Parts: sequence; structure tokens; C-alpha cells
Amino acid sequence: MRFRTVARSALASALVAATGLVAAVAPAQAADSSTVLQGVKFVKDIAAGNGRLFISASNQIVVTDDSGTPVGAVTGLAEPHGLAVTPDGSRLYAALNGSNEIAEIDTTALTVTRRFDLAAYPYPTYLSLAGDRLWVGHGPTNSWSGGVVGLDLSATTPEPVRIASGLYGPPKIAAGGSTVVAGENGSSPADLYVYDVSTTPATLRGVLDGHDNNFMYLKDITITADGSRAITAFDSPYRYDIWDTASLTRVGAYGEEPTFVGFPHAVALSPDGAHVIGARASRDRIELAGPRIAVYDAATTTKRHTADNPAGQVVEGALTFSGTDAFTVLYEMSTGRYTLWRLRGATLAASSVTATAPATGTALVPLTVTGRLTLSDGSAPGARPLVVTRRHPDGTSATLAPVTTATDGAFSITDTPPVGGTVHYEVLWDGNSAFRWSQAAATVEVARQPSTLSLTGPSTANTSRQLRFSGVLKTPGRALAPGTTLTVTRILNGEDITTVYLPTVTPADDGTFRFTDTPGAAGEYTYTVRWDGDATFLHARADHVVVVR
Repeated sequence: MRFRTVARSALASALVAATGLVAAVAPAQAADSSTVLQGVKFVKDIAAGNGRLFISASNQIVVTDDSGTPVGAVTGLAEPHGLAVTPDGSRLYAALNGSNEIAEIDTTALTVTRRFDLAAYPYPTYLSLAGDRLWVGHGPTNSWSGGVVGLDLSATTPEPVRIASGLYGPPKIAAGGSTVVAGENGSSPADLYVYDVSTTPATLRGVLDGHDNNFMYLKDITITADGSRAITAFDSPYRYDIWDTASLTRVGAYGEEPTFVGFPHAVALSPDGAHVIGARASRDRIELAGPRIAVYDAATTTKRHTADNPAGQVVEGALTFSGTDAFTVLYEMSTGRYTLWRLRGATLAASSVTATAPATGTALVPLTVTGRLTLSDGSAPGARPLVVTRRHPDGTSATLAPVTTATDGAFSITDTPPVGGTVHYEVLWDGNSAFRWSQAAATVEVARQPSTLSLTGPSTANTSRQLRFSGVLKTPGRALAPGTTLTVTRILNGEDITTVYLPTVTPADDGTFRFTDTPGAAGEYTYTVRWDGDATFLHARADHVVVVR
């Protein structure tokens, strides 16, 4: 969640004939996954708890299991925006922007158990939970009427307590320990306000000035459980800054990239405080130069993983951890479609797979792909199963026989490519409870095999006599693909060359064929039989000359 503070065709026929496999075998699925959120009109936030994901969408909260598969929804909610989940995952809180309420939801029954009236503090938009207190950023957009109120959830009927007012837009907030950080939303530069809420009324510790710090459009804030460190995502600077909330100084950053890679769009801290994940987006016509997601070691700021997904832009602030996984939502502007993106094992240690193949090969001739699985801690992987997928030039694919690594992680794959063209081999290790999955690919430019075509018939004949021809199409190492046809033409040689196309010929299974023809006039004729080839074999032709008297 946003501010959680707890821790095809001719080639297909050729493949069938060459391998005996279904031409488009389902490819091995990478460990990360994407799920289109059918019927969802807008998404504002995502939260995780109780083995489920919660996505504020239109007038409902879409609910999925921890793999991203939809399992239900909480309906009848007026424009849910920000979400927050209790540490035990039993309760979900949603800011209902359309009815000026906070809804408390049982995450097992998916029912609303309480509603808190915020009519005096309209447009609740952003939430952050610290202990028994829920903090709400409220106010209309593009206005200096924004503010922050707190609700004591231990009370039967919590009364809102204001700690800030007169901020621009509904402020984005993050609460941890006795600290609340609120940031102006929709303005550039944007100021950050840091409050001590251990006393009533709350005390403003200070303001991080947007002009002085070059804060351009705040996108997200997260905070450590004790409130000592806040992490911000602004359009600029192009990094995720770490702020000491007592001294109000910058003490580090995640994603200190040497060049522009994208605008920070969301940031989240894992429940145990050990990992930080940042998401980036592009603007207008600016291309995203780096991956959309990066996972960092919270203590060292070292980048551990990156991941990308072309399904769309990361929704502002929609980023959360669930166990060892991370989730975000992507929006594709051209289609209006939202996609839930799961990064499986985002907090796990890294692994890597390498794959090496010969640069060139020949269809129907075996080749060997080698590689190695390595683990980031340097330990020997042992025997680990790998999934190998061969992808063909037409987009079809085949999953090869299972491969297991040696103790040191090395592996070798021998395969016979059934077709020519650019063939890709993808090797996937699906990971385990300690190490994140990894994948590698190798490419081979595969040449097609030669084919041969012969044609025999009479060398001389009289007019009106039917001519009989025969021949053989040979494709060594493979039977003819079903439906193979040959083109037959007749040319009358002379000053005015005339080409006549005769009926196509279908060879028998062994490649033999016959056809007849009766020329209508005397002259020298050249009969040509041509095969255009297929994905495995090159084209071939044969000619035969007949003199007709």
C-alpha cells in the first residue's frame, strides 16, 4: 500500500512435421506475473494484508489473493482512494473521497464494520496508520484547503483531531512512531511538514522547503516504523531521498543514478524495514530510460533487483509488499486498462542464470546450449530444475525436456532446432524460499536445410499427344509437411515467350509426384516444377525440355 508503516500457419505445420509437438506449446511462465483488472475504471492505491491484495477502484475495492488472482470485492463505496491495513492484517481502512468518510473493513468477511464521518474535513484522500491512530490527508485538489486529521481507532466513535491545515491539495502523509510527515500535493515546488504527535496538540518540528531542496511535485512518502526516517519520491530530484525526521536533514538516497532513468512515482518500505522498493514513470514524450522497478537494501542503499513491464505506467503511489513479493498497478493510457503486476520474491537474495549458444546452426542438426546458475551468496546451487523454452521466428514456442543443474550450477542442453531463422533459447530457474528467480536467453541464427527436386519426362513428342511427367521432392531428415504443393509452369520457347501455369501438384508422402499435359502446338517447351520451401528447407526447382513436332 502507499504509506504502510509496519514492517500460426505454414511454420506451425512445419513444426508439427519436424518435431511431432503441438506447434504452439505454452511457454514457461516467468515468476513475475501480470493480471489485467477487468472492468476497473481507475486505481488510486493498493494495500496488502491477511494474504490478500486490496485495490481501490471506481466505487469498490477489488480483492485478489496473494498471487494476484481476483477473489472478490467490497462494493458500495463512494470513490475509495487511500488505503491502510492494520499490522495483523485483520482490518482495512479506506478513504472515501466521494462521501467524506473513512470505512473500516473486515479483510476476511470483506464487509464494512464501521464508518467514520469526516464531513467537517472533506475529501479524505490519503491514509497512514501508526499504532492505534489513523492519519488522514484531506482537502480538495488545487486548493490551499488541505489538512491532516488523526483518528484514535481504539475509541468506539473516534473524533477527528486536526494537526495541520492550509496546505496545498490533500497532503500525502506518512506516519510512524510519534512522527507524521505531510507533503503538499499538486504544487511545484512542494514543501514537507514534519510533526511530533506525541503531544496534544501536535508540534510542528519544521518544514523542508521545496525551493531550497528542489522538490518538484511530490508523488509518494513512506516512513520507518519508529518514524525516525522518511523516504520521499518527487518528480525531481530523480532519486528516493532519506530524511532524518528529527534533524530534518537528508542522510542518504536510493537510486542515485548516473543519468536520468525516469521520474520517481512510488516508494514503499517492506514490513520488516529491510527493503525499499521504488517505481519510476515517464512523462509525456520522454522515454523511460531505465526499469520501472528497483529493489534496494534499506540499510546499505544497494540496488538488489530491477524489473520492467511494458504493460503501462506505474500508478502514482500504488506500491506495496506482501510477504516476500511486491505488487504495483500499471495503467496503459491508449487502452485505459489497468494491470496488477506481481514481483515474486522481490525481497529475496539474487540469483543469476547465464546461457551460451553457438552463433549459428542448421535446422534439424543438433546444437548445444551451456550455462550456469549462480547464487548471490556464492554457495553452490546444487541440483536445481530449469525450464528451457525454445522460441521460433513465428512466435510459437516449445518447452524442452527438463534440465537439472550440476552441483556447481552448470548445465548443458542439446537440442535440434526444427526450423531456420532466429531461434531463441530461454532458461528459467523459478527460485526458492531463499533466492529470487532468474532467467537468461541465448540466440542462434539457424540456416535452413537444402532440398532437392527432380523432374523427368519425354524429350520429344508429337502434337496432340498427352505428355507424362514424374519427379521427386526430397527433404532429407524430415517427411514432407502436410499440404505441401508444387507450382508447375510450361513455357513455349521462341521470340514470344509465353508462360502457362498448370494445376498445382501435391506430392505423395514420400515426395514423389506425377502430372500430365498436352501442348496445343509444335515447338520447344520448358516445363518447370518449383517448391517455395518452408521454415525448415530452402526452395528448389527442376526443369525439363520437350520438343513437340
